[in-house]
Amino acid sequence: MDYDIPPREGRRSTRSAAAPARDQSMMPTRRRVEVLETYFGADGRPVKRKSIGAARVARHYDERGNKVEEAYFNADGKPTLRKGLGVAKIAWRYDERGRQIDASFFDAAGEPVQKGAAARVRALADA
Repeated sequence: MDYDIPPREGRRSTRSAAAPARDQSMMPTRRRVEVLETYFGADGRPVKRKSIGAARVARHYDERGNKVEEAYFNADGKPTLRKGLGVAKIAWRYDERGRQIDASFFDAAGEPVQKGAAARVRALADA
């Protein structure tokens, strides 16, 4: 790689820097990341957060940092419906440029739920 440096006394005007060699076998693999958010009461036990109707939220992100899934669970760790949306899981899809292109909804049993356009727009905005 060549780049120009303004000449000063005792300096050359152009320097070359070799790109560092990278051993691909030693590079960490990029993968999905899971973030868990759990709400606890004064007794240290999980409690339902009133605004979302869940005690735990699990969020998954892809290698680009895009949120690809959000799931809601009760205090016992079982899937529960998100307050105001009526779904237990939302899954987002992105195009090759990382733009959101779709949102899918699932009930507490993991079955797909058909939601109207307003819910889809809201879910895309929440991602």
